[in-house]
Amino acid sequence: MNAAIKPDMPGDVHAGLRPGLPPDPRAHRRYLRWMLGTIAGASAAVAGFVLLVDPYGLYALADIRGFNRVKPPVERYRNEIRLARAERFQPAIVIAGNSRMEVGVDPEGPHLAGSNAFNLALAGTSTEKAVEQLRHLGTRSQPPRRVIAGMEFVDVLTERPVHPAAAAPLAAAAPAGWRTQLWRADTLFSFASLKDAVLTVAIQHQPHAAMATLRGHNPLLQYHQAAATEGYAALFSQRAAENTRKLAATAGGGLHAAAVRSQVAALIDVAADADPGVAIDLVIYPYHAQLLALFERASLWPRFEAWKEILVEQAEAGRRRHPGARIAVHDFSGFGPIQCEAVPAPGSKARTRWYWEAGHFKPALGELIMARVLSSADPRIPAGFGFALERNTLVANRARIAHERAACVAAQAALFDGVARDVQRELTRRGALPAPSGRQAAVAGAPLPK
Repeated sequence: MNAAIKPDMPGDVHAGLRPGLPPDPRAHRRYLRWMLGTIAGASAAVAGFVLLVDPYGLYALADIRGFNRVKPPVERYRNEIRLARAERFQPAIVIAGNSRMEVGVDPEGPHLAGSNAFNLALAGTSTEKAVEQLRHLGTRSQPPRRVIAGMEFVDVLTERPVHPAAAAPLAAAAPAGWRTQLWRADTLFSFASLKDAVLTVAIQHQPHAAMATLRGHNPLLQYHQAAATEGYAALFSQRAAENTRKLAATAGGGLHAAAVRSQVAALIDVAADADPGVAIDLVIYPYHAQLLALFERASLWPRFEAWKEILVEQAEAGRRRHPGARIAVHDFSGFGPIQCEAVPAPGSKARTRWYWEAGHFKPALGELIMARVLSSADPRIPAGFGFALERNTLVANRARIAHERAACVAAQAALFDGVARDVQRELTRRGALPAPSGRQAAVAGAPLPK
């Protein structure tokens, strides 16, 4: 016998593969059954582990402290998972918007606790996504009685002037059907889900690990570590550089007014059609003074005021279409003592109270926003914070902001000077140096250009 050839052994999957001998079909079938059984067993084990750990908060089979109670932020199927959770909670109050709301508003905070609120806000999305989310909830679950929607000015800036008649149709909603549910299988049977389940177990005892609550709040706990090691000055500086590059590109552009009108109208209509007595609160974000100074220096202030006027216009139109709905516009922008919070100096270990950086506010500030919107008493709210915007209060609001700006400049002149230098440098690099208009300077309280 040739020593290089093994004799057949019982169950040997190689049986029948010797040259000159016919293959043994039974060996192939045994190997196939073994392979399929192994795959099925491994898949069942992965699915069982993912189901038990539940990294995406979809099944609620177990809630065990130290094992799976803390959930990591959702990176896959963000909207689908968030809507599935919302369907389970059937929220009475929905918070919508982008990362500013997602990070800054805790639906289980002091002024929302017990109200069955849910944060649907998603980083990097616009009002169009909020419309889609509300439409979904209106058809798949009980519609919310109140919608608190963050309005983002930066989203509707363009790098080139926009014709007033430019159309801005909303994208059609994704078709329902089995294809739209494939994400559910992928969140259960995939290596990505297994990795997220392992991550969930791993972060249970990490106090500053990135996490998100089941009701949609991402508190940016990981920023605590970054602030402790790098300092808040570094966080503000990094975000300021990003904002300067982005907004300087729009300095000679326009405002997509048609997009604002269509999206805000759609938001109001979809909420009021689902519940004619709904309360809709359009929230203008409390941008930090550093970011507002950037609006000024990048010649965006006239567009900022025009955008506010469109929000007021659409709120009025919405009340006419839906007389039973309560629609309000709250302006949290300005240069008051909160928005003018001092930025710690480089190298300082001082902490901020209200802001992570100029674009994202902390839950402590989100609590004050919710208190003002819900008309709850909170002694920390300064006068003018959350100004109620109507057509007949626009002028008074501009005067308020100009007055606040003067006080903020007196307190933090270096902040405004630094922004001016950064914008000048960026515009020079781009070869575009638009001078601020007289209206911009007068409205914002800045000195008129010489």
